Amino acid sequence: MDCGGSGMMMILYFAISLLVTVAFLKLFIDRLSKTRLFRRAEHVDSNKKSCIQELHKHKAATPTMGGLAINLALLLSTVVYSIWAGEIIWMNVFLLLFGLMGFIDDYIKVKKTRDGVTPKEKLVGLGLIGIMMAVYFIASGQIDTEIMLPFISGSIEIHPWLYGALTVFLIVLSSNSVNITDGVDGLALGICAIVFVFIGVAAYQLGAQHVLFGAFVMEGACLGTLFFNRHPARIFMGDTGSLLLGGTIAVFLLALNMPLWIILVLCVCIFEAVSVIIQLTSLRYRHKKVFKIAPFHHHLEKSEWTETAIVRTFCGITAAACVIAYLGI
Repeated sequence: MDCGGSGMMMILYFAISLLVTVAFLKLFIDRLSKTRLFRRAEHVDSNKKSCIQELHKHKAATPTMGGLAINLALLLSTVVYSIWAGEIIWMNVFLLLFGLMGFIDDYIKVKKTRDGVTPKEKLVGLGLIGIMMAVYFIASGQIDTEIMLPFISGSIEIHPWLYGALTVFLIVLSSNSVNITDGVDGLALGICAIVFVFIGVAAYQLGAQHVLFGAFVMEGACLGTLFFNRHPARIFMGDTGSLLLGGTIAVFLLALNMPLWIILVLCVCIFEAVSVIIQLTSLRYRHKKVFKIAPFHHHLEKSEWTETAIVRTFCGITAAACVIAYLGI
């Protein structure tokens, strides 16, 4: 199947992903979320600042782990594709490791006495997944170590070891940035939905069938989850969803030999992550805050921005960034 002749199939995969996500979350919210398994334990000693808890105290009863639906949609769509096309997209199988790691983090939060995995544990876990992806990309021969340069219609060949290091760095950056951004109803999902449109257009233009398929599937999963996560959210996707989304964006752009585009299309999420680093650094060395609360979307909440206004503004910036990014292909 070539990209030009598979339009109807891509729409079918999008529909499968959308319907699976909506159906699962409808059942999840109506029935399964009534159990303690999907609610954050009240006794957890959270590392979150009390001011953030105060901002979102009205959301305490909202179930989490909605990202399970995104993982399920990706898994089932990949199985259908594998049966139809007679090949397994191993890249998508590896992507589910992000969801698994996020699930472990969420499970600890709702069942144990600490606030999920520690930052070091999460960094190590994401780093290991990044190493696995780098080895897979290079060993499988599906891509080379030549990466495209934005806006100058050129590319550069880099050493495999440098490519591997870049892969790990971008996967950790992307997954963590999206994870940090997931603090306002519909924000991370809205941003990722826009980015997957960009990835789909780029994949179509470059003739990258597997990435095009993945972009359609993830777009359907994002929109299906966003229906329940938009303000006021009926469910949170948790790390189970946010780590998967961030990791997938990085992997897809790496597969397109467009890793440098991550900085542009995820500029909002990366700024959110940087705002946390700035805040922590300032508190440590200056004993002063730069923002009222970090990450930056909480600063805006504290400044009396509504969640809807934050989402619209950040998604608008992301859309503009994606248009600029497309011009750089």
